[in-house]
Amino acid sequence: MRVASVVLKKGEVEKITGKKEVLNKIDEILKVCQEKGACVVVFPALTGMLWDFEDKFLEEMKKISLKYKDIAICPGSFFEKDGDKTYHSSFLLLNGEVILFQRQLYLAKWERDIGLSRGSILNIAEINGFKVSIILSTDVFYPQVARYAALKGVNLVISPVAIRGDERNYARQIAGLWQNVQQNLFFAVESGFKGECKGYSFYSESAIHGPLEMTRDDDGFLAKEDDFPVIVVELDERARKEAISKFDVLKQLNTEFYKRIFG
Repeated sequence: MRVASVVLKKGEVEKITGKKEVLNKIDEILKVCQEKGACVVVFPALTGMLWDFEDKFLEEMKKISLKYKDIAICPGSFFEKDGDKTYHSSFLLLNGEVILFQRQLYLAKWERDIGLSRGSILNIAEINGFKVSIILSTDVFYPQVARYAALKGVNLVISPVAIRGDERNYARQIAGLWQNVQQNLFFAVESGFKGECKGYSFYSESAIHGPLEMTRDDDGFLAKEDDFPVIVVELDERARKEAISKFDVLKQLNTEFYKRIFG
């Protein structure tokens, strides 16, 4: 299955002047992904905050999804209002329908300061034979989330991220999703936000991850962001399983203990 991660360049957010421009940009990127044969496309976290969609971000994305038959689209994330609570949420669309919806489970201090609430469940969906979860932004720094997903059989993680900072911080970036991939040996598609939101600065890079043993340079990266607006990789599940056979991390665990924790 071919997957794509959207690359947001530094300075692009500041150039956006309206809702129509955001929607047109999303549409343009999806056309490129369609031409490249991508079955799954992941946009950066906070894409839904690039303009005031007045709680209509999900509906707008459904309309766009209908134009791209059989492409699963994760349009990044947005701040979802539900009653008197607000959540940092993401979702996956297929043919105009939500097939996976995820609220962020853990919150950084800045997220608590702006009044966000925590989600409580990690959800799972299936796409083309892959079991998929969304691990959203701050949750990549909480290894129990990724471990839970792996123990539930998830082999593809979708991850829109927004990491605080004004410039590239490689150590911080790999301490998140990259580390979780190596500890749990699933595939992961990470799309990073660069820019400002709610008065905070973010700098996150996009990458597609796999187990060390199946990457060309033994570095865990199937693809890293470059000057192109998307990076695309064909995921080889057979190669992933072969890599796991060399060292199955999960088999070393006390799985009964984890079952008591996670249920």
